[in-house]
Amino acid sequence: MKKNLLSSLFYFLLFFSISSQNAFSQSNEVSSTQAILDKPMSLQECLKFAVENNPNLKSVKLGERSVDAQIKEVKTEGMPKIVGSGSYNYNFALAQQLLPGEMFGQPGTTIPVKFGVANTVSGNIELQQLLFSKSYFTGIKAAQTTKELSKLNTFKTTEDLVYNVAQIYMQLEITEKQKGVLKANIDRIDQLIKIAEVQLEEGLIKKIDLTQLKVNRINLLSEQQSTEIGKIQQLNLLKMYMGVPPQTDLLLETQDSTKEENGYLLMEELSLNQNSDLKLLNKQLEIKALELENVNAGYFPSLSTFVRYGWQGQTDRLFSNDEQYKIQGSKVGIVGVSLNVPIFDSFQKKHKAEQVRVAQNQLSFDRQNLINSIQMEFDNATQTLKQNRTLIETQKENMNLAEELYDVTRLSYQEGIAPLTELLDAETSLKEAQTQYLTSLLQLNLAELDYMKSSGQLAELIQNASTSSNE
Repeated sequence: MKKNLLSSLFYFLLFFSISSQNAFSQSNEVSSTQAILDKPMSLQECLKFAVENNPNLKSVKLGERSVDAQIKEVKTEGMPKIVGSGSYNYNFALAQQLLPGEMFGQPGTTIPVKFGVANTVSGNIELQQLLFSKSYFTGIKAAQTTKELSKLNTFKTTEDLVYNVAQIYMQLEITEKQKGVLKANIDRIDQLIKIAEVQLEEGLIKKIDLTQLKVNRINLLSEQQSTEIGKIQQLNLLKMYMGVPPQTDLLLETQDSTKEENGYLLMEELSLNQNSDLKLLNKQLEIKALELENVNAGYFPSLSTFVRYGWQGQTDRLFSNDEQYKIQGSKVGIVGVSLNVPIFDSFQKKHKAEQVRVAQNQLSFDRQNLINSIQMEFDNATQTLKQNRTLIETQKENMNLAEELYDVTRLSYQEGIAPLTELLDAETSLKEAQTQYLTSLLQLNLAELDYMKSSGQLAELIQNASTSSNE
């Protein structure tokens, strides 16, 4: 499995980024689904299909598109804006001003005079342009960093998906091997039952011996049925990861998982800079630093300019044909500069900055804890891999010895030298040895996969393949 797993992963990752770019293509989904129906799928094909069709990964990729729109939204704050406005005012009670009577030939008195007209109509169009704002430029950098965080989240989701699909594929492969072992054991015991039936007729054995063989056969059939149910459940889980409709028949290629060749070398050291979780946390720290910078940018003044042009009309009566009530209007044009200088905000920005600093410290502690956890997982994966490599050799040798013992005991039983109990014991030992070997083989495969992920090799393969495909 070592060669099959690592090589399949490697070759899949060679076209990973191309496949992911077409994740929203309906034609790809149709062709990939048709491929499932037409022929058994290899691990490489299952991985490719999963990257193209997994609903969760599609949802995460849509998040990238949302972030792109957010970046464009932030950038528009520094672009020219044109604003149109209009208003209508009906002054049903005009204010009065007292004027000296001398102006009207009535010295020594004051005369109330109304200013203005009953109806006022205006319309304006204004061009606005931001000239300087430190918060704006900091916001641009923060938006770009958020985009990088979104891409990292997609990358992390893809890495987890590849890991999960490869893991369940290996379990299915071992389950298929287990089915083969059970079938071989059932075939053997069927042959023994035929022999025992003849021996019973000849009076060479007791009926209880034949009954014991039949009981063992029923136990094997029950185990075979349980294994089949387990396979169905594993297939359903694989379909979920791949985004395959539950009612679709999914066939897998039969591979030789007992080969010892290494198709791709495992890394010998931990690569922290390739760990996806650590990358995500580092990017969150960058965002917090920019968030603090944005808060401090609020202490800087901002400068903008505007150009306004409009028209204003007045009349005492609307919709009147009298010449005296004709709307009298004039044009209005203004060019100006607006300066906004923050002076005192009751320490609002100070308290907000303190909150960001606390969050930064929390992320720093989380980062150190994550590094320790990554190192622990790598050390554990290293030890588990070493132990399983040693164990698989022991179990393989034990299985071979059990097969030899069974063959010798079976011949001795057929020749009437060994009793049935010895043959049943040998058959039980062989089945246990075969099961233990397959279990050890699965543990070794999973240990290799865990080692690839914990060391950062899986992430590095995806990253390198994606970079090569984009060049």
